[in-house]
Amino acid sequence: MTLATAPPAALPRVFDAGAPVALPDGRRVPVAALNNAATTPPLAAVVDAVVAMLGEYGALHRGSGPRARATVDAVEEATASIERFLGQPEANTLLFTTNTSAAINHLARLLDLGPDDVVVTSEIEHTSNNLPWRHQSAAQVVEARADDAGALDLGHLAEVLHAWRGRVRIVAVTGASNLTGYRPDLATLASLAHDAGALLFVDAAQLAPHRRIDMAASGVDVLAFSAHKVYAPFGLGVLSLPRAVLDRHPVDPGGGSIDMLASDGSVLWAPPAERHQTGTWNATGIVALGAAAAAILDAGWDAIEAHERALTQVLVNRLAAVDGVHLTVDPARYGVEDRIGAVPFRVDGMHHALVASALEAEHGVEVRAGTICNHRLVRRWVGADDAEQARIEAAIAGGDRLASYGVVRASLGLQNTGADVDRLVAGLRSLAAEGPALRYRPAPAQECWVPGW
Repeated sequence: MTLATAPPAALPRVFDAGAPVALPDGRRVPVAALNNAATTPPLAAVVDAVVAMLGEYGALHRGSGPRARATVDAVEEATASIERFLGQPEANTLLFTTNTSAAINHLARLLDLGPDDVVVTSEIEHTSNNLPWRHQSAAQVVEARADDAGALDLGHLAEVLHAWRGRVRIVAVTGASNLTGYRPDLATLASLAHDAGALLFVDAAQLAPHRRIDMAASGVDVLAFSAHKVYAPFGLGVLSLPRAVLDRHPVDPGGGSIDMLASDGSVLWAPPAERHQTGTWNATGIVALGAAAAAILDAGWDAIEAHERALTQVLVNRLAAVDGVHLTVDPARYGVEDRIGAVPFRVDGMHHALVASALEAEHGVEVRAGTICNHRLVRRWVGADDAEQARIEAAIAGGDRLASYGVVRASLGLQNTGADVDRLVAGLRSLAAEGPALRYRPAPAQECWVPGW
């Protein structure tokens, strides 16, 4: 099978994709960017929109004049594009934060949950959709089970919701796993949550770049994602939620959150959607994300999804065929369950971080290594018992972050091609058969290996 060396022309173009980098041995090679689940490069349309906007940038909500008006207009146009991108319900509005983690923390505080309230989440959640519910609210957190491939046990979820019916305020689940690519059916989750009297919140950080979202049609009440996952890395997070949730005092009050402060200290709050966005908004980030959303919608989800589905199957099939490389999720499940292209694996006899470092230094391939914010699922894969877990935690607490177990993850974006997969596979074949070609020294604080002594 001959693989394309460039993505289909109909897809949005990534800014400066394939620019060569210098390797330690002096070779210059194009980067095989296979760490898109961590961050994505900007689209060319995003860079163009940001440059144009900065040419007439002015005070957003903080003044008047031609540049201020141009900035307001650009932000409002971008916001409308983001709303279309999400299929946002009419009852919802957008809050802008710095990233998905900040959006979920903000949401947890906004809901003002008490000890009698219950948040239902799952075993497969990213740390960002786990810790906020435990540390930003007084609610009880109950988890639904998942299998070893990171798929939700919907039967157990239904049992949990039935057991806590009347107390469940929100069901908080991933839209797509950053580790395994698993995607639950959102309409099914919405039906289960609503039947229990709860809102459905979706962590869409990994879903938004790879699959069409229609909140209104699927019944999603609240959703968060990050622009840097959607080809607009300009420091923006997005929270879409019902306006009714905002009819309260802000959890982060400050400049821009009020219309009047009286001499006696009483406050006249700004309108709900404004009082919760304190300070100067990230206008550049909003315009960047709006441009990315518009470019993706213009290209059409059918073309993007078809490209990524085909390439995901190529990736899992070729990785599964490399001697000494073991996928931690059955490759067949990527097709049957229509998972996104996030694929975890291990290499026999090599530390996960050394694999990633050698792929970078010797082959110009970007991946990620570690527990990848899914510590318990990775622990399940490596089979660490309580004694081993305690030993590892003590070593990490002592500064040796390389003591952790982990996997390597390759993750695809719309700009990737078969040539990128070829580079990864060639590098892994070399590493599995012969080991690293260079000498590396451990860098425990950075959780990696560095070429040279």
